[in-house]
This record gives sequence, structure tokens and C-alpha cells, in this order.
Amino acid sequence: MFGFYFKKNFADGWDNFFFLVLSNAINILLLVGSYFVIRAADSFGFFALMSAFMLCTGILSISLFAWGANAAKIADFCSPSFGLFFSALKSVWKTGLAFGLMVSFVLILVRIAVAYYLRLYFKDGNLIGLIVTAALGWFLLVSAIAFQYFIPLFFLQENNGFKKCLKKSFIIFYDNVFFSIELFLVNIALFVISCVTFMILPGLNGILLSSTNALRLRLYKYDWIEKMSENDPAFATDRDKRNEVPWDELLADDKESLGPRKLSSFLFPWK
Repeated sequence: MFGFYFKKNFADGWDNFFFLVLSNAINILLLVGSYFVIRAADSFGFFALMSAFMLCTGILSISLFAWGANAAKIADFCSPSFGLFFSALKSVWKTGLAFGLMVSFVLILVRIAVAYYLRLYFKDGNLIGLIVTAALGWFLLVSAIAFQYFIPLFFLQENNGFKKCLKKSFIIFYDNVFFSIELFLVNIALFVISCVTFMILPGLNGILLSSTNALRLRLYKYDWIEKMSENDPAFATDRDKRNEVPWDELLADDKESLGPRKLSSFLFPWK
């Protein structure tokens, strides 16, 4: 399943190359603007700096949420559009802002807590400081991996509000730990490439597309479990049976829609 996700995600990114580049320009402008706003706020003290950081993170999150509608379209073999991006802004800005404020607030709290407990450990030799610091580090890592699914969940499933997306993000992570870690490593690699290309490609939107593609395919597993549970109510709680997912069967339609995309077709699409 992971191999097909990787192939489909690369194909989707390649087929929408110019759209990704143009749409990433919006995020680049927001990132540059955020840099100058945060830098200016730094001269007004810690509270102003943190407030500016939270506000800028919230605005960037709104942009990502709006582009999530296009990511879902691309993942579903449909064409994206800037019209969809701007129309989505009206309906997602509150959720996007709330998500950005939550993430930035947690980062600030953890930053303050880590500084305090590390000082407690190095200054007084208190092991509690080291233990709490390690626990906070694991909390951040698990949250980062789980939050890969937050925006995709908002668009791939109906009736998913802020609380449901938050809850389901962690449920999917704990139910698919190894897959989630693999996806996280792919997204880290995409982020490194994005830094090299100054966020032009694949950029933040490309990383969001990666998570959306991965979750869309992974959700087939839960549709299959629900279908099997109709005949066997105990199926959903039997982990051995749940793990025997017939991925070839579940991905058959997507494989047919994607087609036999070879490397030569990417490099020489006119052939």
C-alpha cells in the first residue's frame, strides 16, 4: 500500500507541477511577511513576540486549510483550481485559525517548560527536569505525526469539525503507527527538499498533498472494516483479522485510474 501511495503522490505532484508552484507562492509571501512581523514584534518584548508568532501561524494555517480542498480534489483524481481555494477560505478560516493558534500556543508552552526543566536539571541536577523534558519531547513528536492527518480529515470525511479532527488524528496514528511514521519521514524529506527550493516545490502545499493522498488511501481500511463488521460484529475488535487488509483489492480502482505510470512517462510525457 505504501508503495502505491508513494507512486500516486509523485504522479499527482508531477501532473500538477505548475499549480503547486503558483499556489506555494501564497505561502511564501505569508512566510516572508511573518518573518518581518515577528522580527518587528521582538523589539516590543516577549508578549508581543509570542502574540505575533501565534497570529502569523494562524494566518498561515488558514491558507493551508483552504488549499486542503484542492489537495482532496487532486487525491481524488480531480482538477484543482484557485477558485476552489478562495471559496474555501470563507468556510474554513475559523477552523484554520483555531488550529494554527492551538499549535503555536502548544509550541510556546512546551518551549517555556523545556527551558525551565532543563535549567532545573543542569543547575540543580534534578532528574525530574530531564524526565519531564523527555516526556515533552515525545509529546511533541507524537503530536506532529498525528497532526499530519488533521487537515486531510477535514476534507476527506464529512461532518468533521475541529474536535473530531483532533480526536481522529490521534486515533488514526495509534491504529497505524508504522505507516504514520513512514509518512512522517516522507514529509520530512519533502520539507528538506522544500527548504532547498525556497519552499517553491513541493512546498507546504505539496506536503499537505502527501498527507491527503496517504490518508485517503488509508481510509479504505476503515471502509473495509465497517463492511466486514456488518456480517461479523466482533470483526472490528479482532486485531488479527483487522490487520489482514486486502490492499490489492481495495486499491484496484485507484491503480486502474492512475494507470501504468513509468519513469519515462514523467520525463517524456509527449511519448
